Amino acid sequence: MSYAIPTGPLANELIISPSASHVRPTAEIPAKTGPKHYLAGLDALRAIAALSVCAYHCTGGMLPKLMVPATKQAFSYGYLGVDIFFVISGFIIPYSLVGKNYRVAGIFAYLKKRIVRITPPAYISLLLIIGQWYFIDTFINHNTRYTGALSVSQLVHNLIFTIPFTHYPWISTLFWTLAIEFQFYLFIGLLFHYLFSQRVIWFVSILGLTVAASALPGTQPIGFLHYSSLFALGGLALLWQQQRLSLPACGGVFLVFGGLAYWQLGIYAALLGIGTAIALNAFTFRIPVLSALGKISYSLYLAHGIIATTAEFVMVKLLAPSTDARKLALTAACLLLAIGGSYLFYTFVEKPFLRLASQPRR
Repeated sequence: MSYAIPTGPLANELIISPSASHVRPTAEIPAKTGPKHYLAGLDALRAIAALSVCAYHCTGGMLPKLMVPATKQAFSYGYLGVDIFFVISGFIIPYSLVGKNYRVAGIFAYLKKRIVRITPPAYISLLLIIGQWYFIDTFINHNTRYTGALSVSQLVHNLIFTIPFTHYPWISTLFWTLAIEFQFYLFIGLLFHYLFSQRVIWFVSILGLTVAASALPGTQPIGFLHYSSLFALGGLALLWQQQRLSLPACGGVFLVFGGLAYWQLGIYAALLGIGTAIALNAFTFRIPVLSALGKISYSLYLAHGIIATTAEFVMVKLLAPSTDARKLALTAACLLLAIGGSYLFYTFVEKPFLRLASQPRR
């Protein structure tokens, strides 16, 4: 699948853009309620996903004055980091509900926690983008090129992630992935009991039908249905961890949904999806650097564009990008500044809402 790099202001092309048992024969499978352990692979995979997207953007047109064809080609598949995020969500969202006696009656409390966790940092990143546009229109271009077409309706649809159902463009092009995430949250909130508390055949049947539904006329090409095979692979990683499948059965179901991912998204997404699902359970050692980056991965995902493009705007005035070597050095500097700035974004923006979302219900 091709991921186009949309246009934007500062850079002219801104991206703000032990032994397993067989399936149990009982009608209902109670979720394991033991203490949840640290998943070493989770942060590492989040870091790899976020860095892949950042590298894809920083070398692929987001920083046009620093673009080098060779590095653009080298990181041209970095967009697949988004697919890693989708597999992770397919695992971690139901994982967070296992053992909590979740029922559909609690869907509003569940969705409230996801909204508090996800939307405030996203909204603040959106405000930063609009502020950048306004600064350019007022002090650089003087022609309201970017903010002139903004409307209240467009802003509202961006905030509630309904742009795919309108004629408006995204203000932050990263929000299309958040729209898919929230569609998945609703899907899990409604069907968690059937997917993870019943026999595995329910999981396979429901997710198989969901993937098939992506071929129906009128379904959104960019939506949860289109990426449902990746979320299914993440869910299978959870069933594997719960020892709900024997190893041969697990391998067979992985192949089925890997084949569906190939049908939906292509060979690279399918292989990466299977690899990510396996790594979630097989990756058992901690890499400090990746763990640290994984911790701030959401902030890095949200903020890298506005930080990197602002850094490019300033740095090319200090050091002319006259050679490929200079362009590569400046690109690396922009990426490092994006990581540093994203740490500050995590500390002062994301972390407070993360704590708020983690508070027990009253």
